[in-house]
Amino acid sequence: MLAGLALNGCRLGNPESATPLPQGSITGYVISAGPVAGASVSVSGPGGVLATTRTDDSGYFALSLQSLDATLGVVASGGSYGNSAGSNVASGVLQAALAYQQGSADAVAVTPITNAVVADQGYYEGQGVSAQAAFERADAAFAGWLGFDPVTTEPLPVSGGSANGSALTPGLRYGLVLAALVEWAHANGSRAQTADTVMAGDVGYDGLLNGTGPGGALTLGSLVLSANAYRQGLATALLQVAAAAPAGSAAALPGPNAAALIAYAQALAESTSPLFGSSPPQPFGGDAMALNVAPLPAWTHATATISGSVADPYGLPVTVTISIDQQQSQATTTTSGFAFAIDTNTLSDGVHEVSVSARDAAGDQASYQGSLGVDNTPPQACVSSFAPVVGGALVAGQWQDLSGVVAGTADGVALTISPGTWEVVVPTPVPSPLEVVMTDAAGNQQGFSWALSTANNPAPCP
Repeated sequence: MLAGLALNGCRLGNPESATPLPQGSITGYVISAGPVAGASVSVSGPGGVLATTRTDDSGYFALSLQSLDATLGVVASGGSYGNSAGSNVASGVLQAALAYQQGSADAVAVTPITNAVVADQGYYEGQGVSAQAAFERADAAFAGWLGFDPVTTEPLPVSGGSANGSALTPGLRYGLVLAALVEWAHANGSRAQTADTVMAGDVGYDGLLNGTGPGGALTLGSLVLSANAYRQGLATALLQVAAAAPAGSAAALPGPNAAALIAYAQALAESTSPLFGSSPPQPFGGDAMALNVAPLPAWTHATATISGSVADPYGLPVTVTISIDQQQSQATTTTSGFAFAIDTNTLSDGVHEVSVSARDAAGDQASYQGSLGVDNTPPQACVSSFAPVVGGALVAGQWQDLSGVVAGTADGVALTISPGTWEVVVPTPVPSPLEVVMTDAAGNQQGFSWALSTANNPAPCP
């Protein structure tokens, strides 16, 4: 661990009777979109800077100090954190505050959330509230939303050994919230540090997370911010982070905390914390998963496309699986539409059962049952009669096909199709051979060529 600088101090009063202040300590972690290594950390009180140090590779810092009871400020600047691509990202300035009692040993987190707490504290101080009361009010408002004290709780990462276990602890909730802030920003085409700045600016303007700043309405990328945008957005992003967490970890969906994570996300989305003023929350995840499959054709051949859409109540990715005759065929993961290309040549001609199921990581599911007719065999046909009529010759015959012949032509003249039979009047002189093309309901097409001169040429259908 890194040692901080201890600054000596004395009690106010008669210098001849001054006694040293008891020594205290502050430890903690600086975490942005990841642990911030090499950040400069300073602790300040009413009289100025009390101690400074730097964070180690895990974002940890430790320092000793001497101070009277006071609300102290902690500022972490510089340093960097690693992103998912393996690159180091420069960190900005993060702040925190704590109610310090002389001689105490305190732990504090310095994160984008505490940055917003300090901004909220500043708003109340600007309204004439004391620093201590302003800090307590701001901290309580964020704790009421998040379900943990963001200043004193140590955030745990959502992956790795420290997240293993079966308890959704305050530290793991904190880690999920920090990861969700990053996911939320990226989902709206913005950077994590932009979300941090916007949130602090929002709450610092009027003490509320309501999407209003000095210049009017605030946005995060493409998202217009509001009380519900914060609540619903963070809750949805948290479940998306949990859905992507390593299988088996306490932060994963599904996992040991699946039900607790959903309940926690719902609590975030439906919070009535003073941070959101009088804005009533909207229900979160109240609707069932919606699965829609486009109507299946009665008959098809070659490659059939089965498509549709799915809407998850929590905005989670959904795994959609298609089965033919109760045998799983394909699966895909989507947040909206899907399409499966089915090679019907691998299936026998006939009617097949089609099942489509959808399931998210939280266990919500929906299903669809339908049928699909497969016919990869083209029509078979013959001529049964050939007789002169006024203006031409009547040619008639029979056909056989599983899905049924639905259309055809004889040298460009449309056939009259009836169940099992066909006929056409062609103008004289009758071309020889007569070219006939038939199409069945599945889309198969077959051409025939008959030399016609008499009723017995070709031989009639058996």
